[in-house]
Amino acid sequence: MTSQFEEKEVQPMYFIHGAEDLLILESQDDIRKSAYAEGFTERSRFYFDARSNWDGVFAELKSPSLFSEKKIIEINLPLGRPGKTGSAALIELMEILTEDHLLILICGKLEKDVMRTKWFKVYSSKAKVIECKKVYPSQMPGWISKRLRDKALSIDKDALEMFVALTEGNLFAAMQSIDRLMLMEIDQKVTLDDVNDCVADGAHFDLFQLTDAAISSNSARAFNIFRRLQKEGMQPFEVMRVINWEIRNLFNISLDVSSGNSVKQSMDRAKIWQSKQQLIGNFLNRVSHQYMESILGQACSVDKVIKGAAAGNPWHEIGRLLYMIADPQSKTA
Repeated sequence: MTSQFEEKEVQPMYFIHGAEDLLILESQDDIRKSAYAEGFTERSRFYFDARSNWDGVFAELKSPSLFSEKKIIEINLPLGRPGKTGSAALIELMEILTEDHLLILICGKLEKDVMRTKWFKVYSSKAKVIECKKVYPSQMPGWISKRLRDKALSIDKDALEMFVALTEGNLFAAMQSIDRLMLMEIDQKVTLDDVNDCVADGAHFDLFQLTDAAISSNSARAFNIFRRLQKEGMQPFEVMRVINWEIRNLFNISLDVSSGNSVKQSMDRAKIWQSKQQLIGNFLNRVSHQYMESILGQACSVDKVIKGAAAGNPWHEIGRLLYMIADPQSKTA
């Protein structure tokens, strides 16, 4: 098991949060698999923010299950800010849960003020907390090596250095590359040639370059890559995993800047790779934190469409998101 989830026995409540989206998704998947083995075969998902109405989740708890006596309730709260009404609703949910319900709360990276709120303290004290901490650049070689060992592969030193340089701290990109390596006929050890063939080739490498083109306001290049990815069979969820990772980084740095720190200080605090600091710094000097909130909101909307929780064409919605990143209208947009 490669996620942060290590429990043998399923708990009634989970709280997954942190800076690494891949680890969050893997933890969700592992909890679902373990819960399914214990009879939790039905799942309902909700996406909330500070303005949401929580009546739907209460109705879901009270409604009889069509296919199973046991049900998983997943609540996605990306910013960890449920608002006054949502905070009260979340605390009430904890009180009315039965043994036939499993509640999973999923948040992104939480700010310190969120961790001081009543709902956070109450829920954290009752739920199994899984914190998916950021994997920093210095930790990437070890992280990649361990993932390869889990799949019975080792890697040459020069191949590992190239692997780390090409994926630039993006766990989704690294994991997708490892998955591609598993499809190749590799005899126990990954070589530099293997990394060249896998990571730096074709549509997979294009995916790494997509967000860089958008962030640099090179919309023509971004949409050329975007169209090529569609033609070459890349799935919307694969594209969004990489875009989401970049947006989370940008949002968190922008939030730090809005608190009074310089862009350079904020990038250093976030451990952004030196090779990307100029690119990211230029972008954040062009947009306001308010605009970053709009970008994050669009990313959440795309995720809902991809997961079937909202109507729309996933590719069209991803295109709109890329346009927002590549062509911010103004500093105060």
